[in-house]
Amino acid sequence: MTEGMLSGLRVVEFGYAWAGPLVGRTLGDLGADVIKLEQDNARGGHLPNDPALRAALDDWRRGEAVEPTLRASVYPEGEPEPEPWNRSGIFNKHNRNKRGLCADLKTDSGKRIWRRLVEATDVIVDNFSPRGSRSLGIDYETVSQWNPQIISVSCTGYGHTGPFRQRVSYGPVLEAHAGTASATGYAGDGPMKMGHAFPDPIGGLHGSFAVLTALWEREETGRGCFVDLSQLQTNAAIAGDLILETSVQGQAPRRGNRSRGSAPQGVYRCRDESPDARDSMDMWIAITIEDDAAWSRFRQVAKDDRLNDQRFQTLEGRVESHNEIDDLISEWTRNQDRFALAARLQAAEIAALPVMTNGDLVESEHLRERGFIVEWDQPGVGVYEYGGFPIHFSDWGPAEMRPAPLLGGDNREICEELSFSASEIDEFIADGTLVDTPPVGASR
Repeated sequence: MTEGMLSGLRVVEFGYAWAGPLVGRTLGDLGADVIKLEQDNARGGHLPNDPALRAALDDWRRGEAVEPTLRASVYPEGEPEPEPWNRSGIFNKHNRNKRGLCADLKTDSGKRIWRRLVEATDVIVDNFSPRGSRSLGIDYETVSQWNPQIISVSCTGYGHTGPFRQRVSYGPVLEAHAGTASATGYAGDGPMKMGHAFPDPIGGLHGSFAVLTALWEREETGRGCFVDLSQLQTNAAIAGDLILETSVQGQAPRRGNRSRGSAPQGVYRCRDESPDARDSMDMWIAITIEDDAAWSRFRQVAKDDRLNDQRFQTLEGRVESHNEIDDLISEWTRNQDRFALAARLQAAEIAALPVMTNGDLVESEHLRERGFIVEWDQPGVGVYEYGGFPIHFSDWGPAEMRPAPLLGGDNREICEELSFSASEIDEFIADGTLVDTPPVGASR
């Protein structure tokens, strides 16, 4: 294992979905020893015995959407079996650079393991509810009695205080509750949520720098601390301009792709690049004209006399005539290649970029040259490409990419590090405290 910036730091992560695992993954990428502690049913089990589901999987072709009930897991080549709990692409992406411990902390044996692990740990991360963390005995009040230097970061939906502290939350509903969806969408239409659970990575990134800040504070004081992180608040915090605008002027109108200070601004349809109708999809380019000088340069590239209309030569006029201008730009872009057009506009110092698909990102020459597209050999899956660590440091090479842990894959190794004997570990396995497969009957 390559030495990293956080080598020597031990983190125990109780994470599910995205926010908690992202904290652990970031710290693992930076070199920390991250132990993902899971329950036996955390990843689900075998697929239900459903002939229709099996038929849908057998008919799947690479590049197509997978059967809806399995889509969120992203199984390699669309095939979940033989061990779906170890083959989820999403799970394996979120949990690289970690080790796996699968233990029942509510048994007497589990409580012994947990206490010894706490005494040898620097940081605990969870994104359970306050009630959930207390019921497992992983709350700060409990663990700080065993290790006063421990740092506990709890990334809950609403925080550990306030009237909503016990509410159930997931990224899509938090997005709405934080006000993001009400500000997103087109004028005259209703709220529009984003295509993924955006509050989760926001909370996870806040959690990551909260850990680093708490570690710095511990260096100064010698004491651990509790970090109470509300994902509602981390999402609302990045919408500061919307909150400010509303406090001064009242509820801001929805603008779709448009801006108060730039016009025209939008995404415009380009030529479809696929000759196969089955693979066909809309292609687009995003364009922002930030000032009158950029508008002048844009007109020179577009070479459409209709854009020389005097009504369009000021920001105020372009905002007022935005619909008309959008129609003219769409007519111009409709039969052009998005990449070639973006290059022409960029050459004229106009902010224009192709709207990228996920496939475009994987194949991106720029991302590959910067080392962002990485691969690792995931046990039971094989070698696949993933998005890597996004930050470059001058005195530290690229982050090492180690595969995500199999369920309970490091049970024995971790317990040995905690000074349990081979016979004790065998007892933990025999009494069901340590497992490496889901319980019988568990399903996706």
